[in-house]
Amino acid sequence: MEQLARIEAHLHSLQELGELVGALRSMAAARAREAQEAFEGTRAYSSIVGRAIAGIAPLLVQDGPAGGRAAGPDSADGPAPRDALVLVTSENGFVGGFNTALVERSAALRRTDERLVVAGRRGQIAAAERGIAPDHAFAMTSRVKGVTALARGIAERIAGARRVRLVYACYRPGGAFEVTERQVLPLDAADFAAPAPDRPLHHLPPGALMSELAEEHLFAEIAHALMESLAAENGARLGTMDAAARNIEKKLDRLRRDERVARQEKTTADMLDVVTGAEAVNHG
Repeated sequence: MEQLARIEAHLHSLQELGELVGALRSMAAARAREAQEAFEGTRAYSSIVGRAIAGIAPLLVQDGPAGGRAAGPDSADGPAPRDALVLVTSENGFVGGFNTALVERSAALRRTDERLVVAGRRGQIAAAERGIAPDHAFAMTSRVKGVTALARGIAERIAGARRVRLVYACYRPGGAFEVTERQVLPLDAADFAAPAPDRPLHHLPPGALMSELAEEHLFAEIAHALMESLAAENGARLGTMDAAARNIEKKLDRLRRDERVARQEKTTADMLDVVTGAEAVNHG
């Protein structure tokens, strides 16, 4: 029966799709867990840089305002680079409204004098659909081991900016995420842990040292934002795959019922053919 063949083909197709969804779900779960486990490292590095900044900040006050270049070196050939808004999105899909929420938040926050830096191809596509063109675009890493190089690349691209803000997603359990905005530059020593009571040892002038620390702080904060976003992205993908798996299972249950009905109808039709044929022979 043609209907039974169509149902069997559809069942086979859905079963293969279910296997693919299961593989994507496992991958998303593993990568979300990998990123969460790396949080401790990125937070620890940010804390170390923060303590150094807090320790050097009093020296800038003591030595005068000449050492206060906290956001990076000035340009000798022209005005300082524009402020920057860094948006971290996903490189790949199957993340529901993840990128839409991030792009909409950044569009609402962005000032006209800010450069827009977007990490993630899907976010760049979502921005283009809203008529937003980033000044700089980067591919978002899909693995923890790619975070360092990407963070360095972004930090180098916006080096010298006086004001830098980050917009990214923070991981929440159950496939949820929270869109977060964080101002990284200019530095405010009050944001960091209190320094040690002893005057720190240093070889560079305090102003030059603070400038170097500001650049390292920028890198550390970008790296942590990338790590948070990587966990959140895969958490969102995990939630999407869970929903897809449930939907596939419902469709498979319905198709299995339809298959049983179609088989019964085919069996009944075959029996009727046999009975009709036998009667025709007996009365022939």
